[in-house]
Amino acid sequence: MAILLGKDGLVLSADSRGTIGDPRRLTAINDSMRKLFKLNEYAGIVTYGQAELAAQMIVEVQKEVGPDVKIPSLTDVARQVLRSRFQEWFKNVAVDGRPVLGFILGGIDEKGAPRAYYLSSPLDFAPQLVTTGVALGGVPQYATYLAHRLYNPEMTRQNLLALAIYLISETATQDPKVGGPIRAAEIPVDGKYS
Repeated sequence: MAILLGKDGLVLSADSRGTIGDPRRLTAINDSMRKLFKLNEYAGIVTYGQAELAAQMIVEVQKEVGPDVKIPSLTDVARQVLRSRFQEWFKNVAVDGRPVLGFILGGIDEKGAPRAYYLSSPLDFAPQLVTTGVALGGVPQYATYLAHRLYNPEMTRQNLLALAIYLISETATQDPKVGGPIRAAEIPVDGKYS
């Protein structure tokens, strides 16, 4: 998963591979997982961890997000919903037995600037502002190295899109937990998610 911020907006991208089983042993894969979701014209979200559970959590967030809500207000709404549902659904599960869910929320703020936030279950979905312009999740080791070498905050969405796809596809050549079709979306500084 990657969200990249640039001078004219941002790009969200995700692979579609889900893995089943202990990664140290035999696993099965499913390359039809959906990990990229639209929240409104100004924001989208990518997820990593338990894909089916994360998808349901995003459905819950989508019910509460208005069409004109921008970041960071949208981040507050997402956190409230994620915390509430996670606590409700897993109240009888020991903390160390709860699934790990990670989200990266990206969008445009009230001033027309692109922003991104990490929200993860181990940190009680506390919003973590992305200050580097690059937000990576899932299996980020290879993408982190490449992003540090190739990313520039002055890049256009067109260049960011190419870089995001490269980061995921290159990671897929090195780690079998990443793969399948790559989905991507762009959000310009004036909104209009596509």
